[in-house]
Amino acid sequence: MKTHIEPRYDETYVTETLDNGLRVIVWHKPLMRTTSCVFATPYGALDFDLTAENGERFHHPSGIAHFLEHKMFEKEGQDVMNEFSRMGANVNAFTSYQETMYYFSTSSEEIEAPLTLLLDFVQELNITDASVEKEKGIITQELMMYLQMPDSRLYFEVFKALYQNHPLKYDIGGSPTSVANTTRQQLEECYRLNYHPGRMLLVVAGPHEPSEVLNIIRKNQDSKQFAPLLKVGRTPIEEPQEPAKKKLLIPMEVTSEKTAVAFKLKPWVSTDHERVHDEWAIRCALEAHFSAMNPDYQKWIDEGLINDYFDYEIDLQKDTAFLLFVNETSDRSRFESLIQEELARCLRTPIGFEALNRLKKRYFGQAMRTFNSVENIAIGAARNDFNGVSVFELLEILDQLDQTQVMSALQHLSLQHSALVSIVPMHEKTAE
Repeated sequence: MKTHIEPRYDETYVTETLDNGLRVIVWHKPLMRTTSCVFATPYGALDFDLTAENGERFHHPSGIAHFLEHKMFEKEGQDVMNEFSRMGANVNAFTSYQETMYYFSTSSEEIEAPLTLLLDFVQELNITDASVEKEKGIITQELMMYLQMPDSRLYFEVFKALYQNHPLKYDIGGSPTSVANTTRQQLEECYRLNYHPGRMLLVVAGPHEPSEVLNIIRKNQDSKQFAPLLKVGRTPIEEPQEPAKKKLLIPMEVTSEKTAVAFKLKPWVSTDHERVHDEWAIRCALEAHFSAMNPDYQKWIDEGLINDYFDYEIDLQKDTAFLLFVNETSDRSRFESLIQEELARCLRTPIGFEALNRLKKRYFGQAMRTFNSVENIAIGAARNDFNGVSVFELLEILDQLDQTQVMSALQHLSLQHSALVSIVPMHEKTAE
């Protein structure tokens, strides 16, 4: 057990790697009355094509990580959710592109029972062919529901337009076809490869003494046997720089057209720290130009160029990177021109000293507020760990960020390849 004390932020946590490879973080919040626990694997929707350290390849249908998450709650003769409720705990799970997380929160002083249940149900897969077939209909209905929602559909179609080969072009849940093609054997193989304790991370945040929490975890893990870990990683994908489609119009039952202007960036070939540093530097520059901090922002609203729906997102990952702007507008060309022109100004105009300091304080405050919620601490600690940069390293990045670093990060942006995607009313011609 290693204790980490961050005196500047008055935060303390301990870490330990168990004999079976499971990494544990226990975040001590003695003044909190709630405990939150997250059991996570860095296995997400992008990881359906894997290569082992011995060169063996494993290919599965898209959406299988999400399918597996659904099946994890199925235990013969036991209703996991009801068990957690009986213990006074709320349990849930989610699958993203990068990870799958199972978590619960409880205000009960009794932590051993729900923590043990979390470990037990995630570390055992018990499914049948019949149950897998039954789940296919449920997941397909869920997928179709999201496809009927304009906001989520817009983002899904953006990634389809940007990427030709990379798995980001697939929905997190896959497609009705990929779900239909998923088998029990494939789910069991994915579980074996990605749910080994040597691949997983357990985070507990709450008022309990870390030594007591670790004793509960050690006791549970010592009673179990696991096969040797086979190290796997996402199979590298050849992805052209050009987008799959430069323009895409999707007819739906909407009254307001929703448009996205997306830029397919070159992946950041750098360390995790450098990648996260550059993302926050670019985020500061974008905020200075595409928010109310820009004197022209109100004029854009008054002229109907943007409305309250307007937003942007910058995401730099290890093998993908994109910049995205969304808006409600019936004048796609005008909106696209606005984005292109303002981005050009952003690249050539240094951010002001006062503006940067204001943004640093804002983002610093947002990061600090996560320490007031044990659920945010637990989920954030897991995500930061998988991303390779802790929250304290992030705060240090923000603290040290200066104007020169912002301009330097902006020079890495390659904006030559973009796509325009719109959700349009059903009557509009879409043959483009």
